Amino acid sequence: METKYPQFIRVDAAIKAKYLDLLRGVGLFQESEATDIYFVSAALGFKHALKKESEKQADLRLYSTLQTKYQSLIRIIALKDTNFDYDVLADGKRMLKIVESYANGGAAMLHDKILKGKGMDFSIEDEMWEDLKKEDN
Repeated sequence: METKYPQFIRVDAAIKAKYLDLLRGVGLFQESEATDIYFVSAALGFKHALKKESEKQADLRLYSTLQTKYQSLIRIIALKDTNFDYDVLADGKRMLKIVESYANGGAAMLHDKILKGKGMDFSIEDEMWEDLKKEDN
């Protein structure tokens, strides 16, 4: 069964302007696109259970142009968010809405970690590795 997706991945317009656009070209995002920051924000939002619905959506990127790793991340987050309700996989609109809410929720935290907290030394990979090590114990 082929899943239908909306044409664009979206984010709250105010969050895009305040956080995603601001982080482009800073620290580990020096050569990143807004889409890369969006998905790091979504992963961070998911990790910390931070969700925020969009008040006014802004188009970020065509879904059809996403890298495979981002398409996989969308499915993983949607499955985990729905306690592995596999029916979500047939609803692209629902999956993107779930990821959008986590990206909105995680963007402020990502901004604070990079610009206010750990500065340029922040590493999302290091933080997630530490979480994985905690789960092994």
